[in-house]
Parts: sequence; structure tokens; C-alpha cells
Amino acid sequence: MGQALSRSESREVAFRLIFALGQHTVLDDTVWELALDGKTAPAPEKQYINQILEKFQTEQVSFDERIKAHLQKWTIDRLRQTDLAALRLALSEMALGSVPVPVVIKEVVGLAKKYGEAQSAAFVNGILAKLAE
Repeated sequence: MGQALSRSESREVAFRLIFALGQHTVLDDTVWELALDGKTAPAPEKQYINQILEKFQTEQVSFDERIKAHLQKWTIDRLRQTDLAALRLALSEMALGSVPVPVVIKEVVGLAKKYGEAQSAAFVNGILAKLAE
């Protein structure tokens, strides 16, 4: 395997896996390997990714309700799947409480910019600002 993951890269792996879960994909070894994109996850980073995933899986319904409460003229099923995954990741990580909220927002907005469309970063940032209040 390749280079070990940084915390930001671990967050990106968690984003990819949350996206996969949103597509009803089973997180088997192949999916993990694709999400890791040739990198290795040292034990602390793999544990952090797993904590995010566990939080997401146990709180998905409440997270989605919180997201829905801040959508104007949209329904959650009409959101871009990358934007939804970014919002779910942010709520999962915020709920863990180990990273300051502004850091989570900055990092997740960066992921929305990388994986989403032109307006994704602004959209995700706006929703997260409301959710963080």
C-alpha cells in the first residue's frame, strides 16, 4: 500500500464511504480499498473513520431531519448526492465533538467544492452555517 492518511484524507475517505452508504452500497473490503485510493489507514485514522461511520449510521434519520429543516424549496431526495454526503459527514463529525466546528465546516466545504458542482461549496456552507447555530 501507499502513504499513510492524514486527518484531512481520513475525512475524505469517510466522505466517500458515507456517499457509498447513501447509494445503498455494502462497505466491504473492495469499497474500503477504493475509498482509500491507494493509501493506508493507520489504526488511529481507521478508528476515526469508523467512529464517523458509526455516528452516521446510528444518527442518519435525525441528521437527515435536521438537514430537511433547513432546505428551502428543496427536498432531501432532490439534493446532489455529493452535497448530501458532505452534509451528513459534517453532522457526523460535529456530533463526535473531537474537532472544532469551524474546522469541520471548512474541510467539508472543501470536499463539496472538490466533488460537487460549481455551487455545491456555497450551498453546503450555507446549510452548515444554519446547522451549526
